[in-house]
Amino acid sequence: MNIKGIICTVIAAASVAAFSETMIYADAIAEPANRFYFDNPSSCDYIHWRTFEVLEDTELLMSPLKSTVSSKVQKGEFVDIGFTYTDDNGVVWGCCSFDDPAERESGWIEMSGVKEIYNVFTFLDEHEGELADYNGELDDFIPKEKVVLWDYPYSENCCSVKAESWYTRADYPYEKAALADYCWTDESGNVWIYNARWITKGANRFDDRWIFLPAPEATDLSDFGYDISANEGTAVSGQLIDEMTENAREFAERSVNPAGRSLMLPAVLSAGAAVVSVLLIKAMKK
Repeated sequence: MNIKGIICTVIAAASVAAFSETMIYADAIAEPANRFYFDNPSSCDYIHWRTFEVLEDTELLMSPLKSTVSSKVQKGEFVDIGFTYTDDNGVVWGCCSFDDPAERESGWIEMSGVKEIYNVFTFLDEHEGELADYNGELDDFIPKEKVVLWDYPYSENCCSVKAESWYTRADYPYEKAALADYCWTDESGNVWIYNARWITKGANRFDDRWIFLPAPEATDLSDFGYDISANEGTAVSGQLIDEMTENAREFAERSVNPAGRSLMLPAVLSAGAAVVSVLLIKAMKK
């Protein structure tokens, strides 16, 4: 292939990636802005981005192997941790990230000094051995008004997707792919359906959510034998959230961008790539 062919191939690939309306979802994992992590990524374990409460005033270390302090956290403060490191003594460390890394640097804290705020990944960890592969349980479901997506079984929080925006098995764009990942059956025999990524029409997505199979459109599950006292004070029939609250939106943004990095750069680079492509095409015509 000559140089013009190579350039055309590169331009075509870049154009498809940058401007195609086909739904392409890449699992870009946000990483902490920390030197030790950058130098030792393969030695760190990804635990999904989770929120933890600090148990005591603590100094954060630049490295779990050194005593150099990077910043501090206070008792009762909430921190985001997505990666851990286990040292030679078996001590597990977590790398804390903050919304504004320029104001406070990321740093390492012993995981024994924080308490996890319960979330979908906590639930998956606790019930890992009880999950069954999805086997078409939701394939015949056609919503009438909406589909309710729960944070996790027994959660107080949920959101809804309008029926016209929901993909059924018949119009699901990925014909050979299953609609969901796992099923979990609760103590009452009710089945919950989990998917790491629910795709809806309009290229929207809802990550790590659950559908209550006996009543996918219901927000009040009291008819199915649930009560608050039986679930350690956690109400199952949470209030439906059609629009994200500020706290929910902030948590969602931290989940994919915990360091608060600007998302303008990728957009600028995409626009720049388009301009460069046009200039290269003009040059080849000369």
